Amino acid sequence: MIKLHKKSILSAIAGVMFLIGMLTMPAAAQDLEKKYEPIVGDYQFDMTESGMGVLTVQIYVENDVLWAWAQEMGDPGEMVPEEGEEFVFTIEDDMSMWLLTFQKDENGKFTKCHAVNETQEIDIMGEKIIE
Repeated sequence: MIKLHKKSILSAIAGVMFLIGMLTMPAAAQDLEKKYEPIVGDYQFDMTESGMGVLTVQIYVENDVLWAWAQEMGDPGEMVPEEGEEFVFTIEDDMSMWLLTFQKDENGKFTKCHAVNETQEIDIMGEKIIE
């Protein structure tokens, strides 16, 4: 007879639940997560010259939408892809529009984000936080 340890049973249950979750996730959400995987993560923008310090912006996929969230600044903004451009997005709010362009480093990985807001006269480069 095979003896099963409590940890083994819990691990097996967790694994099955994960697989069920992946299988029931809509294909569009899976495709979107895969498509944007190279740019998803946290980016730091040094805005000390404007008196705002270092700003961290989280880029993530949720509910079939790509979001940017500067937690210190309020609510997340929906990133709308620019037609015909790879990893170029706009974010519009009540007062202005941001243009985010993700760029590759010398190793061919997306680790930079160029953010421009003409209304607020902001033109800044952010670096992806690599852990």
